[in-house]
Amino acid sequence: MKRIGVFVLLLTLAAPASAAPSGKRKRPPEKAADPAFALPLYPPTTGELTVPLVLERFERFDAGLITLSGEFRQSVHSQDTGQTQSVSGSLAYRKKDRLRVEHLAPEPQSLVCDGARVWVWRPANGQVIRSKLEEWKRSQPLAQGLLDFGNYAALLKRYDVSLASVSAPGADGHRSLALALRPRDPGQGDFLLTLRLSTRDFFPFDSELRVGAVTARTAFSGIRFNPDLPETQFQFRPPPGADILDFPASPR
Repeated sequence: MKRIGVFVLLLTLAAPASAAPSGKRKRPPEKAADPAFALPLYPPTTGELTVPLVLERFERFDAGLITLSGEFRQSVHSQDTGQTQSVSGSLAYRKKDRLRVEHLAPEPQSLVCDGARVWVWRPANGQVIRSKLEEWKRSQPLAQGLLDFGNYAALLKRYDVSLASVSAPGADGHRSLALALRPRDPGQGDFLLTLRLSTRDFFPFDSELRVGAVTARTAFSGIRFNPDLPETQFQFRPPPGADILDFPASPR
């Protein structure tokens, strides 16, 4: 479970969030945020919600996005073992391919992508996992398109997408919807990615990724759109004495 849990965690935290399949999960209440960094908003609409409409909204979002930050909660469940792992923390993203994910619970852990390499620092055991970004993408096909927060539109174009559910309008006139993404090519593997969003901003705030017997659910909150994030936030130097492990492991 530990190995699978880390694998899924790296994928889903670096990706557009996924959502619950039931269509009944509600968007978590937003904390008071600086309006200067609010997500772009849309007025309520009674028109038909379609995949092409969502794609157009994603294209607008991708074009305007430079940086993103927020908090997350994620649980990873294995049907084979019956175990569930849960983590929470913060994330920061900067176009292109720069990402920092800080796990706050159950124990500190950092994932940093500087645009060329991916680093995972585990203070509890003094280990740093290091991988070239392109090698990591090749070794984990699902990471293609799930690494970049500014790549939502391309994600929809890459997979077979359908509307899984659409809610009735809420008190503010907005509706929530869930998108189901499946591989077009059977060779891509057996998985289902579900994205839940609101017509208020069309940001995937909640997610579910099913890969075989493993299910990872991720929820985002406190999202800040285009905050000032320095380049140094996406740089990493292994701490002195850390045990550095290459991924994939180099052949001996």
